[in-house]
Amino acid sequence: MFSNASPRQLGVMAAIASPVLWGICPIFFHFLMAYALDEVLAHRAIWAAVFIAGLLVLSGDGRKLFTTIETKKQLGGLFLGACLVTTNWTAFLYAIDRDQIIESAFGYFIYPLLAIALGLVLFGEKLDRRGWLALSAATIGVLIKATQLDDVPYIALLIGASFAVYAVVRKRINIDAFTGMAVELLMIAPFMLGYLLYVTFVLNSGSGSFFLDGTSYGVVMALASGIVTSVPLVLFHMGNRFLALSLTGFLFYINPSLQLLVGIFIFNEPFSLEDLLAFGFIWAALLFQFARLPKHQTT
Repeated sequence: MFSNASPRQLGVMAAIASPVLWGICPIFFHFLMAYALDEVLAHRAIWAAVFIAGLLVLSGDGRKLFTTIETKKQLGGLFLGACLVTTNWTAFLYAIDRDQIIESAFGYFIYPLLAIALGLVLFGEKLDRRGWLALSAATIGVLIKATQLDDVPYIALLIGASFAVYAVVRKRINIDAFTGMAVELLMIAPFMLGYLLYVTFVLNSGSGSFFLDGTSYGVVMALASGIVTSVPLVLFHMGNRFLALSLTGFLFYINPSLQLLVGIFIFNEPFSLEDLLAFGFIWAALLFQFARLPKHQTT
């Protein structure tokens, strides 16, 4: 099935699968709320690095970790990407830790608009009539969501901007999604491991919060967090590499749309008239984009 698919087709499938997985991820992370959020961040980075690098080694492509990077520009871009994705994760967990759930979620409404704008400005991407209609509809939806906030959404802006710049940086690097993600995570992992060892052996007298209950549950959740973190990111980079940033930006709205459904039907969160109006415009934008998929150019 996938062996005969063109890079563009693979990009479309990856660009859809990534926000779908991110959209249902809150179900998993709901079970991590009992643990210290700084340790959640550290474990995500460490085990994601182990998972991705391990898959490369097992597939016989482990040498790519050392041979793929050919220029200082690529190395610097991946290091910058590692810093940006860490900033994004930290801002998101900071918001959750302070019960700023609405503001953190708003960051993922801002990201697609920033990604589309950067695609138009930096990569010379073009929107046809339906594309501009979709952008207008999405913008109205985001503005409606903004009315639900009480103050300037600094955390949301940081979440959206860091991920948008991250997407641009990775798109400019000529490196495959899997290897690039592995290198980024391996850059992050030593710092996270050092912090985790400090928390575990200095602050918590030899035990981190994932291991305090004396059962294997915390260990399993820590390992699983690496898989849940890395798989959508690899798919995101596949879509970002083969498709226009403006298209992947629009498709990213699948993420908050699914998060909304998860919140309503699984966690019994309220659904207001403002939500209905906002998502009505956003879903209209998605419909416009799906109608454009057969003719949309890749970059």
